[in-house]
Amino acid sequence: MNDVKETQEFKYSFGTHASYGLGGFLDNFIQAAFTTRLFYYYLVVLNLNFLYLGIAYAIFGLWNMVNDVVLGNLSDRKYKWTSKWGRRFPWFTFGILTYAVSYWALFAAPFSAGATQQLGKFFWCLLTLIVFEFLFSLWQINWLSIFPDKYRTTRERNRIGVWTTVWGVIGIVLGVLIPPLVMSEYKNWNDYFLSAVVVAIVTLVAAVASIHGMREDQELIDRQLEILERKEEKEKESFIQILKSCLADKNFLAYVLTYLGHQVMTVFLLGLLPFWNTVVIGSDDPDNEIVMGIFFLIAVLIGTPFWSYVGRKVGNRKAFILGTFTTTWLFIPLWFVGVGPLVGDIALFFTATVLASIGFGIGAIWTLMYPCFSDVMDNIVVRSEERKEGAYTGIRTFFGRFSFVLQALFFSLILWATGFNPYVLNPTDPQPASAFIGLRILFSLIPQIFYFIGFLLMWKVYELDMACVAENRELLEQKIL
Repeated sequence: MNDVKETQEFKYSFGTHASYGLGGFLDNFIQAAFTTRLFYYYLVVLNLNFLYLGIAYAIFGLWNMVNDVVLGNLSDRKYKWTSKWGRRFPWFTFGILTYAVSYWALFAAPFSAGATQQLGKFFWCLLTLIVFEFLFSLWQINWLSIFPDKYRTTRERNRIGVWTTVWGVIGIVLGVLIPPLVMSEYKNWNDYFLSAVVVAIVTLVAAVASIHGMREDQELIDRQLEILERKEEKEKESFIQILKSCLADKNFLAYVLTYLGHQVMTVFLLGLLPFWNTVVIGSDDPDNEIVMGIFFLIAVLIGTPFWSYVGRKVGNRKAFILGTFTTTWLFIPLWFVGVGPLVGDIALFFTATVLASIGFGIGAIWTLMYPCFSDVMDNIVVRSEERKEGAYTGIRTFFGRFSFVLQALFFSLILWATGFNPYVLNPTDPQPASAFIGLRILFSLIPQIFYFIGFLLMWKVYELDMACVAENRELLEQKIL
C-alpha cells in the first residue's frame, strides 16, 4: 500500500478514505435504483398481483433475517486465507463484483404486462430478490465491519463519514436520476431492462474503485489474528448467544432501531417517487424525478459539512438527536401537495423544495451514521474484549433491510385499501380520491412516525456521549484491541 501515516489522527491517506467511502455510493446508488423502480416495475409494468408481490417481499424478509446474521457471524471467523488477505477483504471483493449482475436480473423478467403468468412473475421476483439480498449482505456487512477496526480516531472516522455521505448522496441521486434519463415512459419494459444494464455497469466501475480502501494492511491482519487466537482459547459462543448479546445492548438496539427508521424514510420516499409524480403531481414525465432529485442532492451536500461540524462540537449522540428531531417535522408540508393551488408544476416545485429541507435534515444521520456505529462497536469491544463486528453488522444490516419488507407490507396494504388502480396507463386516467390519501400517508406520515421514534430512542436510551466515547478510545489502546 502507498498509504502514509499523515498524523496521529489520520493514519491512512486521502485516497484510501475516498476509496473506502465509495462503499456509501455502492450502498445508496443501487439501493435507490432498486427502491424507486422495483415495486413500480412489478406492480404497474408487469401487473403482478398485490398479494403475490406482498408474499414475495415477506419471504424476502424472512430470508433477510437468516442471511444477514449468519453471514455476519461467518465473516468473524478465521479461515485459511485470513493471514494473507485479512478477515473482511475476500468476502467483500467477491460480493461487490457480483452484486451488479444481480441487480440487472431483477429487471430482466421474461414476462409481459397483464394478469397472466402470475406465478412465473412471482417466482422470478422472489428468486432474484433472494440472490440480490445475499450478495448485498456479503459485501456490505464486511465493508462496514472493517470500519471501526481499521479507522480508529474520531477525526479519521468523521472524515470518512463525510466521504461516505458525499458519495452516498451522489449515489442515491444518480440512482434516482439515471433510470428516468434512460426511460422514455413509465410502462415500457425495454426501458427498465436498459436502465438496469446502465446501473449495473456504473456499479461495477465503482466496485473496482472501492477495493483499494477495503484492503487490510499487515498491522491490521496481525491484530485480527491475535484477537482471533485469544478467542479460540475461550469457550466458543453459540449463534444464539451472540444474537442475545447483540440485542441485550441497549446502545446497539437504540442505534439499529433508529437506523431502521432512517431506512424506512429512505425507501418510502424513493419507492413512491413514480407514484407521487404520476398520481399526486399528475405528470407522465419521468424527468420530474430528476428535478426532485437535484433539489434533494444540493440540500444534502450543503448539510453534510454542517452536520459534520456539529458532530465534532457536541458529539455524535447530540447531533443525531438534533437531526432526527428536526427532520421529523419537515415531512408535514407534503400533506398539502395536490390540494388547492398546489398542483401541476407548482406541486412539483413545492415537493422538490420540501424534499430539499428533508435532505438537509437527514444529512445529520447520513454523515454520522458510520461514526456513531463505530462508537457503539468500541463500547461493545471494551466490555467484551472481543471483536465481533461481523455479527453486529449482520444484525444492523437486517434491521436496515427489514425496511424493504415494511415497504412492501405498507405499500401493498395501503394502496390496496385506498383503491389505487395499478392498471391505469397514464396520469390523465383518474385514481379515486382515497388513493391520494394513501400516497400521502406513505410519503409523509409513516416516515415521520419512524423518525420521531428514532429521536426518542437516541434521546432516552442511547448513552454514548463525547466523554464515554473518549474513555472507550483510551481503553481500546490500553487493551490493544
